[in-house]
Amino acid sequence: MPHPNRNFPVLSARDKLLPFYLLGIGLHHEQEHIRREQGIEDYQWIQCRSGVGKFKLSETEHIVKPGMGMLLFPGQKHEYYALSGSWEVDWIIFDGNGTASLFETVGIVHTCVYTLAQPEYLLSRMRELLQAALTPQEQTLSNYACSAVLYTLLTEIIQRVSVEGSDTVGQQYERIKPVLDYIEQHYAEEITLPTLAGLICVTPEYFCHLFKKTTGIRPISYVNQVRVNKSKELLLDNVQRGMEDIARQVGFESTSYYGAIFKKLERITPGAFRRSYQKS
Repeated sequence: MPHPNRNFPVLSARDKLLPFYLLGIGLHHEQEHIRREQGIEDYQWIQCRSGVGKFKLSETEHIVKPGMGMLLFPGQKHEYYALSGSWEVDWIIFDGNGTASLFETVGIVHTCVYTLAQPEYLLSRMRELLQAALTPQEQTLSNYACSAVLYTLLTEIIQRVSVEGSDTVGQQYERIKPVLDYIEQHYAEEITLPTLAGLICVTPEYFCHLFKKTTGIRPISYVNQVRVNKSKELLLDNVQRGMEDIARQVGFESTSYYGAIFKKLERITPGAFRRSYQKS
């Protein structure tokens, strides 16, 4: 009889080729004292449900309360234990060749303790993951289902975590949303840094810092990406439309600059892109 709040999936060699795979999950777990001198072999997410605990990492210590979570990376020595009489947590152990890259997209590269936005939402996703793990079906199909739910859970974790009161990724994107909306509506026009910065009432210098911190690219690079993507629609809508006309309609100052940016981003010229979608 499977445990209703815990599961350790059996994984084949093929399952471990998945970019994300679940190794174990436990909900409503009464957390015991854990000390790992060599760290954990895989990744683990531990979310506090009730009570208070302490997490030790190298020379730092953190108090972990409800609404907080611990993300453990492989091979990093750590220790955690309850401070209150009862410390109830939910946890998952996972791995996959896409895991490190996913965390790197938001600058998460080592073990840390986080404050969470909407912790209950993440707990509901963990319940969904446990249900997928416990659902009776052919084992490989079950692991593929877990992989899909796990990926969703991890992307939602990285959107909702913050350190020492800083904004979460979701909050950072919400802050620059007026800018993203403006670019979507005005990409065919001249767009300047002062205009974009003014939309969120910051200086152009700080805006550039904030935008790159949030998206990973400079504002003008993002504008060019939007323009190139919009130009793809025009390239395919009317194969007789000239490049100069298309470049102008999406906001590029010249045909040569449009072609250079398109090739830089897509590794193909606009003309070659158009031909690749034409009927032979």
